[in-house]
Amino acid sequence: MKIFLSSTYRDLIEYRAAGAEALERLGQQGIRMEVFGARPTDATTACFDEIAESDALVGIYAHRYGHIPEGQTTSITEQEFEFARSRSKPVFCFLIDDEQPWPPKHIDGEPSRTALLSFKNRIQSQIVTEVVSTPHDFAFKVASSVGRFLLTRKVKETLDKAPSAEAGSSESGNSQAARRAARLAHVVAGAKVLLVNDVPEQMNYVVSLMEQLGIDVSIETTSDSAIASLTSKKFDVVISDMERYGIQDEGIRFLERLRTLPNAPPVIFTVGAYRPDLGTPTYAFGITNRVDECLNLLFDALERARG
Repeated sequence: MKIFLSSTYRDLIEYRAAGAEALERLGQQGIRMEVFGARPTDATTACFDEIAESDALVGIYAHRYGHIPEGQTTSITEQEFEFARSRSKPVFCFLIDDEQPWPPKHIDGEPSRTALLSFKNRIQSQIVTEVVSTPHDFAFKVASSVGRFLLTRKVKETLDKAPSAEAGSSESGNSQAARRAARLAHVVAGAKVLLVNDVPEQMNYVVSLMEQLGIDVSIETTSDSAIASLTSKKFDVVISDMERYGIQDEGIRFLERLRTLPNAPPVIFTVGAYRPDLGTPTYAFGITNRVDECLNLLFDALERARG
């Protein structure tokens, strides 16, 4: 993924370097003006070309409005923001804290000060911004914001690939589950989940999503092997199918056995044909036939256990 780094230059050299390093640590390619090299186009065109080929824009703004090309009324920095928005690129904007000490030579006077204030106000009216102080703080917040975005997109793409008949999920449901996955990444990472299913391939999408979130997934295909595993290891949640090996209520029988174990984890049932009129089985944490709902139930259980 290519991410364009937008800002004025001389006043934010250290911040730009820190932001670029943070993006690279995420495994992304940071695109910066200072590494463009010689080009046969003007600076504005070169920046627009790079933004058009990028997947997102990260902007950081301090106390300088930036260069206004001859014959134009807005700075290149503002034009970069507007161009990215016009191309529907994800935009992440950070504002230097007004309390952060700043060299007077890098603080604009009028009329640039008013133009900068107007630009910042427009940014804040269009998207959620974040205030940063030091280059280190900027790097941390860039990594957090872009990292959440990348995880959300990855989970959403995985959910969208699930066959509709198998997933039963909606576009809004997938988006909501993906956003929640990113928000709770620190809670679910490292959790241990036992999947009990006689045809585990049916749960490939769920397993893939859990592994993307850093969840340790163990798989058992029978109730006996699952009970043995639960006796010897600690799990945070169990995800079980309802019917196994032709026995329609094997999941319920398994749940009854599991409840005799000390500190038994919550059980989420997955079924091929969900009947809301029957409700959730007694002592089960939840039941669903949708991938996005399965994820939300898992998040609910893990929040209670680890949040």
